[in-house]
Amino acid sequence: MHQTASIVPRGRRPLRLLLPAGVLAGLLMAQAPTAAPPPAMYGFLPAAAARELQWERQMQALPQAASLRASLERLTAQPHGAGTAADHATALYVASVFRRAGLSTRIVRYSALLPQPLEVRIELVQPHPQPLANYEAPIPGDRFSAMKNAFVGFNAYSPSGDVTAPVVYANYGLEDDYAELKRDGISVRGKIVLVRYGRSYRGIKSELAALHGAAGCLIYSDPNDDGFHAGNAYPAGSYRPPTGIQRGSILNNNYPGAPLKPGEPLPAGEAAAWKAALPTVPTAPLSYSAAEPILAALAGRPAPRAWQGGLPFTYHLGGSPQVQVHMRLRMDFSYRTIWDVIGQLDGRQPELVLVGNHRDAWTFGAVDPNSGTMVLLELARALGKLHALGWQPRRTLRLCSWDAEEYALIGSTDYAERHLAELHKSAVAYINMDEGDFGPYFSPGAVPSMRRLIYAVARAVPAPPVTPTGSVMPPPGCQPQTVYDLWQCQRAAGAPAGASAPAGPPPIGVLGGGSDFEPFLDYAGLASADISFAGPYGVYHSLYDDFHYFRTQEDPHFDYAVACTRVMGLLAMRLAGANLLPLDVNAYATAIGRNLIQMHQKQPPGPGAQLNWAQTEAAATRLETAARDFSRRAQAALANAGQHPKRLARFNTALADFEQTLQRERGLPGRPFYRNLIYAPEITRGYATARLPGVSQMLEQKNWLGASVQLRYLYEALQRAAIRLQTVR
Repeated sequence: MHQTASIVPRGRRPLRLLLPAGVLAGLLMAQAPTAAPPPAMYGFLPAAAARELQWERQMQALPQAASLRASLERLTAQPHGAGTAADHATALYVASVFRRAGLSTRIVRYSALLPQPLEVRIELVQPHPQPLANYEAPIPGDRFSAMKNAFVGFNAYSPSGDVTAPVVYANYGLEDDYAELKRDGISVRGKIVLVRYGRSYRGIKSELAALHGAAGCLIYSDPNDDGFHAGNAYPAGSYRPPTGIQRGSILNNNYPGAPLKPGEPLPAGEAAAWKAALPTVPTAPLSYSAAEPILAALAGRPAPRAWQGGLPFTYHLGGSPQVQVHMRLRMDFSYRTIWDVIGQLDGRQPELVLVGNHRDAWTFGAVDPNSGTMVLLELARALGKLHALGWQPRRTLRLCSWDAEEYALIGSTDYAERHLAELHKSAVAYINMDEGDFGPYFSPGAVPSMRRLIYAVARAVPAPPVTPTGSVMPPPGCQPQTVYDLWQCQRAAGAPAGASAPAGPPPIGVLGGGSDFEPFLDYAGLASADISFAGPYGVYHSLYDDFHYFRTQEDPHFDYAVACTRVMGLLAMRLAGANLLPLDVNAYATAIGRNLIQMHQKQPPGPGAQLNWAQTEAAATRLETAARDFSRRAQAALANAGQHPKRLARFNTALADFEQTLQRERGLPGRPFYRNLIYAPEITRGYATARLPGVSQMLEQKNWLGASVQLRYLYEALQRAAIRLQTVR
C-alpha cells in the first residue's frame, strides 16, 4: 500500500519510480551469477566474512523465476480483502510454504474493525440522470478482469450516507485548493466536492472536505496523473484504463487499540478513540470514465490552468444547482478476523531481525502487495535450504506476513503493540517490502544508519538483463554488472539533457508513511528499511492489479523478482550474521545535523520567531562527534572480539538501541503513536516524509511556543543519544 509522487497516487502510501537489480536463478549448488568482487564486509571479522560470502553465493543461486511465478499465481487467484475467506486462504498458503521451508510457524488471529460496502451508488442527477459505474469493465484477454467477486469501488471507513447536492471541482482537495476556491467566492459548504487522486493521502482529502463543510467527497483518478496522458493505458501499457478505480482506506491514523477476541466488547477508551478517528463525510472513489460526465457538465468559472486535467474539455469549478450528484453509501462496520503469519529461523543469539510484507489486497493485489509476498516466500525457501545445508544465522530471523495493512496497518501495528517489550529487548532491525516488484528501478528507502548496508548489497547482487519491461525502456548503452551499476545508470539517464551525470552514490529515500515499517520505526524504534523495484503502475488498487497485468506489463520473466529476493536475502543475512551490526550511526548523526541546519535556514519569519536553535545545533554537533568516536571504538572492539566478546556485545546493544534514544515516549504533537523525533509521515500529506517532524509541524503552523518546546525535546533526544554512544566502552 505505497506510492510516491509522480507516477500514481497510492494506497496508504505514494508510488515511487526508482531502480532494479539482479538476475538468473540456479539450482542449489549451481554456480551463482558472476558479479564484480564485493567490497570489504562491514561488521564481519575476516573469517566470518569469508564464510558469509560462501553462503551468500549459494543463496543467490537459489531464487527461481518459475517458483516466484507459481507463488504469485496462487496468491492472486481470487480477490482477497482483509477479513475475507480468500484472505484466510492466503494465510494458510503462506504458512504452508514457511513450514515446508523449515521455519517454525504460527498463525496469529486478531479481530479488527473492517468496514465493507453493502451499497455504493453514485449517479448524476442534474442536468440529466446517469448512473456512474462503481466497478471496472472487463479487459479482452484478461480473464481476471471479468470476475465479479472483488469489492466494488469504495473507501474504507467512509460513513454511510445519502446525499444529493451540487458539485464543486476542488483540484487535488488540498488546503491551498480550498483557499483558491474561497478567493473565487465559491463555498463548498453543503456541496459535494470532486477532487482528484494525488499529492496527498486520500484520507486527508476526505478530512479537509469535512473541515470545509462539504456534504460529500468524490475522489477520482485523472488521466493526467496515472492514465493515458502519463503513458499507454492497460492493456497496451502500464497506466490506468478509463474504468480503473482506486479503492483505499481513508482512516487517518493507525489502529489505536489492542487487538480484540471476536465478540469481545470494545472498551470505552478505545471506542472513544475510534469515534474521534473515523471520517465524517461520505466519501467514494471514481474512475475517470465515471467522473467525466460530472466534469463535462460543470459550468461557471473555468478552473485555474494548473487545475486542468487530462480529459478533452475545459474543467470548470461548478457549484451551481444545475449540476447535482446523488451519493448513497451503506457500509457494514463489523469486527472481522485477520491473520498474521509468523515464521522463524532460530539463530545462535537472542537478537532478532524482522522481515515483513503484507498479504491483504483491495482486489487481486498482484503488485500491491503480492509481488512482495512472492519474494518473502522465495526468501523463506532459500533460507530454509541454506539452513538444511548447515547455515545458521547468528541472530534469529523472523519472517512476517501481515494482514489488514490496506485498512490501517492493522496487523503489523497490533503485533508491534503486543510485542513491544520483546522488540525493545531483542530486535535490531526491520526490513519491509510492500510492492516488491513492479518495474526495473531499484527503490530503497531507509533510515540513514542502513544506507551503507544497502549500497554494499546492491554492489553484491548481479544486474538482471537490461530489457524493456512494460512502459519502461532501458537506458541507452547501459551494460551494468551489478544492481548498483544499473541504479547509477538509470540515475544518469534521468538527468536533464546536456547535464553531467550526478556525482556520488544514488540517493536512498527517507521513510515517511504508508506501509508496515511505520509501527517498527515510529513506535517501536527499530532501524528500518523498505525495499522495492519500481516503475509505472497505473492500476494501483483497481481490479486490474491482477496476474495477467503483472505478467504482461511489469515483470514478464520475473527477472526483477529474482533480483529482489537476492537483495532481501543479503540484507537479512548480513544483519543476522555480522559480528558487529552493520548500522552506521555516523551517517545518521550527520543527516540529523544537516537537516537541523537546513530547517533553521528555512525558518519562516514571524513575530516571536526567535528560537533557541544554537542549543539544539550544539547537541547535534556533540552527537556527530560521539558517533565518530563510537564507530572508532566499535571497530576496535570488533578486532578484539575473540579476547573480549562481552565488549563487542555492548556495542551491538548500543547500535540496536540507537533508534529508541531518538524517541519521545509521549510522541509528536497530536500523534502519540509517532514517537520518532527525526522522521515521521508528513501530517498534511500522509505519505511524504517530515524531517524533525515535531519542530517542522510547529514551524508550519507558526506556533512559535510549540516550536520552542519541540526544539527542546529534540535537544534532549540528541543529548540522550550522544551520552548513550559515549558511555559504551
